[in-house]
Amino acid sequence: MPITKPAIAEPEAPLPGENPVSAGIGHNQPPPEEQVKIDFREGMIEKHPQFEQRIADLRAGADRAVVDTAEKAALAGDLVKQIRAMEGAVNDTHKTVKQPYLDAGRVADAEKNRLLADLTEAKNIITAKQTEFLRVEEAKREAARRAEEARARAEAEAAAEAERQRAAAEGQGDVEAMEAVEVVAAPVVIPKAPEPIRSADTGVIVSGRKEWQSQVNDYTLAVIEVLDDEGVRQAVEKAVARRVKAGVRQIAGVHIWQATKAVTR
Repeated sequence: MPITKPAIAEPEAPLPGENPVSAGIGHNQPPPEEQVKIDFREGMIEKHPQFEQRIADLRAGADRAVVDTAEKAALAGDLVKQIRAMEGAVNDTHKTVKQPYLDAGRVADAEKNRLLADLTEAKNIITAKQTEFLRVEEAKREAARRAEEARARAEAEAAAEAERQRAAAEGQGDVEAMEAVEVVAAPVVIPKAPEPIRSADTGVIVSGRKEWQSQVNDYTLAVIEVLDDEGVRQAVEKAVARRVKAGVRQIAGVHIWQATKAVTR
């Protein structure tokens, strides 16, 4: 009896619009931003099954609260305590849900920084070498320019002296002296721009660029000069607030006072 092999079934053709490539593990997972919302909601449900309604009730209670007696102020304190409890639940859930993404983000940042560290250092090394070369070349051009200007001044002075001698001879009617004076043309200095540096392999152009730089030598004076900058004002206000909170009670140019604020413990 002949041995027969079972026929291998041909794979079915994909339906219109169906991806013929087999999906990998996790292909049906929602996008990360949607998964975060799902995880957050599930985490809150574990703590408070009706958390959204509870938050709405607390907000409505705050709107309805009337504090016009000591007893009502105490009752309002109870409401604040309940609000804080719900805040704690939200913050705890936030920390739990966010932590894996935070850890993954740190790993991604570390990997990026690891790869970029050598690249950034390499780029900075090359830039420093290019800058040094361009500055040396600029110094050479400046020295050549000054030498050319000195030569031009000397030739101009010689031309002026020759003209003076001719004028003097002409005034005396001394034709021979006039003809003996050498004619010196006034020099013309045409500055030349440096040729661009171009890579023969890729065509990359390297050039120098002038940029303004600064260094603070007196912070007291510098701060006064830039006080109209919003960033400086904010930094000053934060620094003052930190000192006042730390116990400083007198700062020149600052009004410091005590104000009553409700605290529920």
